[in-house]
Amino acid sequence: MKVAAIIPARYESTRFPGKPLTDVAGKPMIRRIYEQVKLCPDIDEVIVATDDERIRKACESFGAPVAMTGADCRSGTDRVAQAAAATDADAVINVQGDQVVLDRAALTEVARGLREGCAMVTVATPASPEEPGDPNCVKVVLDTRGFALYFSRSDIPFRRGGKSVETLKHIGIYGFSRGTLERFTRLDPTPLELAESLEQLRALENGIPIRVIIASGSYLEINTPEDRERVLKTWREY
Repeated sequence: MKVAAIIPARYESTRFPGKPLTDVAGKPMIRRIYEQVKLCPDIDEVIVATDDERIRKACESFGAPVAMTGADCRSGTDRVAQAAAATDADAVINVQGDQVVLDRAALTEVARGLREGCAMVTVATPASPEEPGDPNCVKVVLDTRGFALYFSRSDIPFRRGGKSVETLKHIGIYGFSRGTLERFTRLDPTPLELAESLEQLRALENGIPIRVIIASGSYLEINTPEDRERVLKTWREY
């Protein structure tokens, strides 16, 4: 089985225009992400998917393959699906273009889950004490087999009493079998997806099981210029 990782990269970010090309300790952010993913032995191919010539030129300067996609893509997943259509990969991992630090061991487990036949695989990590009440931090609860029951911006589960349950923070890395990715992008948005503004709920509402890998490593995202400054202050730790 061939597993490809595709990194969607959009220049026209509302909160941080040009974000993929912002400098992170001497390299463009998109290069930082690409080089980390390339180190995962269970991933056969890494591609950047973009509709912007500036990003294409920057990626080609450090040897990253680029798939040019339409400017009308509604989401990163749609951009990944367009790029995947031009590959012969049996499974695809969508690595977010703002995930400047990621847990490569967990990414390897995502690839292995796809090789084992999972339709869809994603990642979660224990939430910090301040994150359960933050709607920007997406939470996930699992069944006894390690598959997602639900994702929410609210703190889940509600704790009425009894044994404490650890809050898990969802990390936006998704692995899809090729057939699942093609099916997913053909599905209409669903009621819970629209209510929570969480794309992964479309899969659950349509009966697509999502296996969740629990990560112990670090994850850092850059979504705003302020995020970049916070990341740079601790960069040497990574």
